[in-house]
Amino acid sequence: MLRFFLALLFLATSLRAQPPNEHEIAQLYGRGLAGNSHAVIDCVAALEEVLAARPNDQLARVYLGSAETLRSRDLPFGLQKWRTLQHGIALMDEAAAAAPENGRVQLLRAVTNEAFPPILGRRKVARDALEKLVVEVEKDRTKLSPNDQQLLYLNAGEAAQKAGEQARAISLWKKGVALQADSSLTNELRSAIKAAAP
Repeated sequence: MLRFFLALLFLATSLRAQPPNEHEIAQLYGRGLAGNSHAVIDCVAALEEVLAARPNDQLARVYLGSAETLRSRDLPFGLQKWRTLQHGIALMDEAAAAAPENGRVQLLRAVTNEAFPPILGRRKVARDALEKLVVEVEKDRTKLSPNDQQLLYLNAGEAAQKAGEQARAISLWKKGVALQADSSLTNELRSAIKAAAP
């Protein structure tokens, strides 16, 4: 969960939204990730406002989808919870389809999908997206910032580990450590390697 939180919080700081401003949305999103249901509702409203002003902003759309999945987390079990989750997934899928070359959009969708329980059947979608993005980033390092590359390696490694590919996971985490872009992410990657060591 900490890895998921770090990934989404780092990505949230880059959302260029007016109005309201990106800092406000990032703060709401971060509080929502930490469990504040009121912040999730406010974040959804703020992102809807951004999309009303800029309907082709796929980064805002993928964040709205992710925020909707957080909203579903906070709803009681029932049809509304399921519909809200499905709406969030659909928004993320739409954003990813509309912006296939946008690494940040692809990364956020993959990381959110990776965090879902296995019963939802989204882990393969996440793993495929993460592996594809690793290949693309290793061909063109400008596709993601160094911080986002570390997030990618962290989450791609976790996806590989969940699939039982320990050696692949460690290899990905080591690539993330080598970037040395952000000290907290570097420490998280090192911790993952240490925990996975036989």
